[in-house]
Amino acid sequence: MAPKSYIDIQVVGLMCHILNGEEDERYEKMVYCIPPEILTRMLEAHHHNWIDKKKQRPHDITTLDNHKEFLSFIDREKILSHRFFFAPVLYSEHWWLYVLDKNGPEGPEMFVLDSKNIFSPTEERTTLNKFACNILSQLLKWAGAPTILKKGSWSLLPTYINVPQQPNEYYCAVFVMKWMELIDLTKLHGCCTYDIEQWTDPMLMEFRKEIVAKIIMSKKNTMRSDAIRVAHEMRRTKPSAALHSPFLPFSTPDLPST
Repeated sequence: MAPKSYIDIQVVGLMCHILNGEEDERYEKMVYCIPPEILTRMLEAHHHNWIDKKKQRPHDITTLDNHKEFLSFIDREKILSHRFFFAPVLYSEHWWLYVLDKNGPEGPEMFVLDSKNIFSPTEERTTLNKFACNILSQLLKWAGAPTILKKGSWSLLPTYINVPQQPNEYYCAVFVMKWMELIDLTKLHGCCTYDIEQWTDPMLMEFRKEIVAKIIMSKKNTMRSDAIRVAHEMRRTKPSAALHSPFLPFSTPDLPST
């Protein structure tokens, strides 16, 4: 989270975990954040050739059955009960956000919020988008939800939303995490532009600080209480005789174990 540094996948994953646990109607009843590891790892491994052209269907290796290690982190009940899904993804050192509405006004619909692009920049990205939609449809099917795909179709083509763009190379993950907190999902349908102010460098630096504070102080941060307890113990620890005297040499065993 340091300035001018890329944000690690574990940070965004932890933010998803925190948001999913918030006591707020938005996350308790309507929105579920999918951990980024599933999409990120599967896109990296399979997106280049995920369709078997002879059989005209996805290759068997690209199914979730071959990546069951990720499913233990998914809340099946929320996939069944919630309408919207945030799916952040990291690819080629860039973050963007997929938003899936499984019960849209005209059927299931998927959106892309990308702080570097307001439309698909390459054929490769278009393929990525289609495969990401296929993975999310598999995830819903695994949970027992109705399919989001039409009969005979293997994907939806997501709609890009015109959002303000990042001012440098380092803020894409900050954009994604703030979008998950702030985006008004009712404004995505039937529009190409999301009306939101341009975030400046000072604002984005403040967002970074807010995210750090949110992670540290979250109830989901199981290390928080341990860190506070250890800090108190260190303050109470009395130094050894060697540390009291400026004339006696001391070694590592003289230091408090904490």
